[in-house]
Amino acid sequence: MRRWIDLPVAELYVETIAAVADLVPDPGQVVPLTRDSADDYLIALARIHHAECIVSGDRDLLEWEEQRPPVVTPAAFATLIR
Repeated sequence: MRRWIDLPVAELYVETIAAVADLVPDPGQVVPLTRDSADDYLIALARIHHAECIVSGDRDLLEWEEQRPPVVTPAAFATLIR
């Protein structure tokens, strides 16, 4: 994040997320679903906890054909919540 924002803004962001986030259990065993195995963990979390969508700019997730739950860019998500 430091590439895009300065330290005080990053600290505020982390503090805000910590204040509103719910910690959830690790999904355990993860089934390979995408071309980037690191993304499979996020999909498993999203599915187990019934997320409405995954917000990401990651090309592997955005181009993932199954899209369950759907993957939206941060800009598209901002439009959805307005």
